Amino acid sequence: MQARRFQRAAPPPLPKIEDDGNPKFVIFIRMANVYLWYPLSLINGGTTAKIMVAAKDNFLGKYIYKDTLARNLAAVIYRDEKEIQKTAFKQFRVLRSATEFRYGYKIVENGNVRSALSTTDVIELPTQDQLKTVLDKVKDFFGDAKESFGKLTTLGSLEGEESDENSAEKTKVKT
Repeated sequence: MQARRFQRAAPPPLPKIEDDGNPKFVIFIRMANVYLWYPLSLINGGTTAKIMVAAKDNFLGKYIYKDTLARNLAAVIYRDEKEIQKTAFKQFRVLRSATEFRYGYKIVENGNVRSALSTTDVIELPTQDQLKTVLDKVKDFFGDAKESFGKLTTLGSLEGEESDENSAEKTKVKT
């Protein structure tokens, strides 16, 4: 009975991976303030990911596709972030207390999923704020400016309505 208490639970079975030539990525999650990664999911990449992974091995490819792979993976994750967090909460109870998360990935090389599941050398994905381009930041700035200008014109239109009411009252007084 005591021997059972100290036995480790068997790790979950690894998923069967079909080798279709496209790269596979293991997605990791961690709390923002604790540097302990938890393997979350396995994602199949498409032909674009295949090109980027192949290009990372040469100098020119590293320069051209510098952070594109990480940015694309991050965009996919942030699009469905709530569902991903629900899955993480089911798998890892310790994550339930966290409010802010970071995501990372590793490339499954040579079909070796077990080595990709190790939590060393995880590449951290950019946060949502870091994903914003200069164009997005400009749009956000002018979007805020538009709202404030909208408020100014609203105030002006209220004054116009008051002046219309005052002129209507003046015409009533005159008659």
